Amino acid sequence: MPGAVIFDLDGLLVDSEPVWFSVRTEMFGGFGLQWSDSDQKALMGRSTAAWIDYVYQKLQGRLSRAEVKQETLKRMVQHYRAGEVRIMPGAREALRYSREKGDLGLASGSPDVLIEAALESNGWSGLFRETLSSDDVPRGKPFPDVYLEMMKRLGVAPQETLVVEDSGSGILAGKAAGAKVIAVPNEHLMPAPEDLRAADAVIKSLASIADGLRMVGRK
Repeated sequence: MPGAVIFDLDGLLVDSEPVWFSVRTEMFGGFGLQWSDSDQKALMGRSTAAWIDYVYQKLQGRLSRAEVKQETLKRMVQHYRAGEVRIMPGAREALRYSREKGDLGLASGSPDVLIEAALESNGWSGLFRETLSSDDVPRGKPFPDVYLEMMKRLGVAPQETLVVEDSGSGILAGKAAGAKVIAVPNEHLMPAPEDLRAADAVIKSLASIADGLRMVGRK
């Protein structure tokens, strides 16, 4: 059994990707521009600085970087507080099951304000021993920094750690940190086949987390 299980947030525990897509689509539509599925997929699991730069570049200076961040996060928090960000199937059960197996950590590309909004709106605030945003480490996913720092905070070695991820960048980050990785791919924004192959186990939903743990345990 693992010493710690570290979960991603967006697209894994909460179905926030459609909300991110809606927020960005509205923002771009206000300037007569389009936000595409490929744009959205490019930013899955990435740090705040990375997506701000990407959006700023695509807007070609229509908003400053500070305005991009402020407007996007304001709209996202509103959606969380309104209860408009759906919990992914099996998420509550997966968290309860995994907590019986080891300490829980949350390592997300989202900024702290959105992590807090997600946890508060779903009653998860006391569930995780540690939470960490990629904003608080030098490099975001697919680099391993956020997972290495989380392991340090939880006091576990990579070989004692299980990472649960939905995105290609998250899978690669977990593997680069030396952890075992269970992939739960988002069917709407499927990781590249080579990224999925890097995972130690692939399950269709969090409802099958016990199967994922058994598959990883046999490796």
